[in-house]
Amino acid sequence: MTNTKRKIAIIGAGWSGLSAAVRLSGHADVVLFEAGKSAGGRARALAADNAGFSFLDNGQHIMLYAYRSVRHLMDKIGVDYRKNCKRLPLQWYLADGLRFQTASLPAPLHMVWGILRARNIARREKLALLRQMRKLQRYEGADMPIGQWLREQSCPPKLLRDFWRPLVLGALNTPPETAGLHILQNVLRDGVWAEKNAADYLLPKTDLNSLLADPAVDFLRRHGAEIRFGERVGRLEILPDGRVRANGQVFDAAIPAVAPYHAAALMPSETPDEIQTTFSQTNCHSITTVYLRYAETVALPAPVCGLADGTVQWFFQRGLLGGSGREVSAVISASDQIGRLAAEEWIRRADADLRRICPDPGALLVAKALTEKRATAAAEAGRRPPDCRWLQRHNIYPAGDYLHPRYPATLEAAVQSGNMAAEMLLNRL
Repeated sequence: MTNTKRKIAIIGAGWSGLSAAVRLSGHADVVLFEAGKSAGGRARALAADNAGFSFLDNGQHIMLYAYRSVRHLMDKIGVDYRKNCKRLPLQWYLADGLRFQTASLPAPLHMVWGILRARNIARREKLALLRQMRKLQRYEGADMPIGQWLREQSCPPKLLRDFWRPLVLGALNTPPETAGLHILQNVLRDGVWAEKNAADYLLPKTDLNSLLADPAVDFLRRHGAEIRFGERVGRLEILPDGRVRANGQVFDAAIPAVAPYHAAALMPSETPDEIQTTFSQTNCHSITTVYLRYAETVALPAPVCGLADGTVQWFFQRGLLGGSGREVSAVISASDQIGRLAAEEWIRRADADLRRICPDPGALLVAKALTEKRATAAAEAGRRPPDCRWLQRHNIYPAGDYLHPRYPATLEAAVQSGNMAAEMLLNRL
């Protein structure tokens, strides 16, 4: 790049757009457009009344210590994740099934030892799980649905119920019947198998706006970025000189950092049909989060406690996360596979599941169910993210968790994608 700073439009102030904007700060004049009233995208605090809860996000988001790009971004904008997140060692606790905790040993021995000492599972099933993990580590064949691969391994029903299904739903937000084996491999290789601390939970102890979105906006403003909330961007235009027009302004380049179903409407009219089709036809799955507040303290047997046979996959003890000890959050991944239920029905089911684990939490005082209908792009076998090379040649660099070449749609994928778009832009302008 020359000494003259280029003017860059970033469309979308989710974690991907914020990541790109922070990376470009000091190197370009950044204008960040956000259609909503605040930053954060699908990982944000609720703007509405908290209904008596300590804090409410649009969903219970989970981070891992392996999220290095998220941790680096927090460090850069001045957020101490050590203070604002609860770090917990990987513990697998199903109230009605498999339970284990990793050992203080180097990877992968930490996992091997944990599984060998697991509870509520027969020895032959422990050995079968270790064999499956070893085969998955070494697998170099074609991508396929995880469910198909597990059938080829003659996976015992107990392991599918107690381990693989909840793992795939939690990590990929996609049912095992369609989820991609290669994506799961990447998650496990960079997380659980990489080092013994990589799979530690990092659970936010504050709302997501306070954790990242608001500090990122403050950082950008201090470094001269222009932030435009409440301004929706129309279709981008490619100009004869190679620059890009957005909402009547001319920019040297643009980074559309929006969901795939919004990206299609942003792309220039000249965009090849196959690119537009891939954006618009990206499959998505929903996530439902239910927040519950009881009359008595809820004493879950583990900070993150699951059910193998329930509507809710995982409950989170909010008393450990800066909230009240009488509060829990309940997560149902790929909830569209269950159905489009009314909020009252999600609450009824979550309350019933909670009482299977903790029979005496007292009366349910208040509850709130939130369903993000298109929470994440489906991490399907053989998925093909949009080929953005034509757009990049015209100084348009899409970003978003669904564009990550290796990971499912996670906060880490969003931040990495924003960084990659910014790096590519810096290298080409």
